[in-house]
Amino acid sequence: MNTTNTQYKDADEAYDAGNEWIDSTRRFEKLDFIMETASIEFKDTFLNEIVQWMGEEDFSEFFKHLRRNWDIKTQPELDYAMNS
Repeated sequence: MNTTNTQYKDADEAYDAGNEWIDSTRRFEKLDFIMETASIEFKDTFLNEIVQWMGEEDFSEFFKHLRRNWDIKTQPELDYAMNS
């Protein structure tokens, strides 16, 4: 994690600088930052937070990605596995 010794005059200025950092960094850098600094409790709810911001189509594509790459089974596949 990159940190600086920049001094801000108040919390508002630091907040604005944070927004500039968000706009100027790539999503993987932001994700790395979250994973390095977030509490365990937040990490447990992170997926829920992301999904709430996604539309149905985006989440369906994301779910297909998880299925392909992480051996996630759908309900029909689980039913088949249990009954065969």
